[in-house]
Amino acid sequence: MSVAYLINTTPKYFYLLPLHVGLVKRYAASLDWRIYLATEEPEHPICQKLSAEGVELLPLRPEESGFLASRAAALAALPASSEYVLPVQEDFLLERTPDLSAIAESLRIFAEDPSVQSIRWMPCPGPAAGDAVYEPSPKFKILSAEYDEYLFSFQATLWRRAVIQEWYERLLSQFGTDYPGPLTPEQRVTAEIRANYAENTRGQGYFEAWMMGPQKRHLAWTRVHRFPNAVYLSPWPYRPTAVVGGRLEPWAIELGKREGWPLTTP
Repeated sequence: MSVAYLINTTPKYFYLLPLHVGLVKRYAASLDWRIYLATEEPEHPICQKLSAEGVELLPLRPEESGFLASRAAALAALPASSEYVLPVQEDFLLERTPDLSAIAESLRIFAEDPSVQSIRWMPCPGPAAGDAVYEPSPKFKILSAEYDEYLFSFQATLWRRAVIQEWYERLLSQFGTDYPGPLTPEQRVTAEIRANYAENTRGQGYFEAWMMGPQKRHLAWTRVHRFPNAVYLSPWPYRPTAVVGGRLEPWAIELGKREGWPLTTP
């Protein structure tokens, strides 16, 4: 099965990319996935260096650089062979080997159950206590509007590529109705980020209405315990997230030094 590892990025966070990609190649080397980098500035030296190391660049046009538009455009630009996609942010820094058995199990679920549309690998947020267990694979639960505050999350989730692309395209279209202009491109980018549109109450309602149903189910990895280090026992182990409130967390600086890709903020 073809899985695309997709990083949407912007120059502000380019400094994180060598560490991010280096960690994936170090700890997930056994996964035969192509790494894609979608950005409006593919000619930047950092992007070019990563391209020379095998990362595939997806250039975005200026009008596609918005928070939502960039994600929709990147998904549309992936090769048709990319049936599944793991979209990630620059500061999702993989710190150890993923749970390869859980990843294989996820791909089996997709192959055997067409009703499953996505499988969340980062239990932050994890599924609610009241969610039904996904009986074929009890480590996963089925997300429900009754119990879960976050039906959609930007945290690491494996998707059927066509499904996540539809979500962003519909959300992008709806944004123009919910936040009518006139907005300059710069104002729209700011509005999309500040609104946190995909994860706010309105966006969660759209996700329920558009993307959920008996034949549109979304699974999530059950959090092992409530303490923060439970994230290391998930299929894709990282600390969410390395940048908080625009500031790089001290642990991420230490991680970069320890792993051999020191981080220097702009």
